Amino acid sequence: MNIFEESLNILKSKVQLRKLFQGMHVEDIENVIRRVEAIHEEKVREHNEQKEQQGRKREAVESILGQMQEKGLTIEDLMVSAVVEKARKGKPRQRYQFQYEKEDGSVVNWEGATMGRIPSEFTEYLSKTGKERKDCIVAEL
Repeated sequence: MNIFEESLNILKSKVQLRKLFQGMHVEDIENVIRRVEAIHEEKVREHNEQKEQQGRKREAVESILGQMQEKGLTIEDLMVSAVVEKARKGKPRQRYQFQYEKEDGSVVNWEGATMGRIPSEFTEYLSKTGKERKDCIVAEL
């Protein structure tokens, strides 16, 4: 158990608190009580503010739901209209279907772009034949 947990255990027990404050002066105990009360007031204030904020949100939601009912809309209608395709960053790339031959003579069709990484077999085919990627395009996708 760490020191924080031990401290909480002492503060939760009246008997443990008596032992802790046994040798203290009354003024020191009153100072501790004032500090604890100040912390308590802060916590109560925060709790009340959160409750008020939740109440305002609840009222806003009920108001919006009422407006939706008046107009004949449902949450599903909102969800359908909220689906938006994400825009791809960068330049749009045109994709092609390439055709090349492996060393064993079999023909391979590969889909890709005219830029970027390509299969190692395709690289070997291009270097052997002296062709460029664009020469191997069969179809535009």
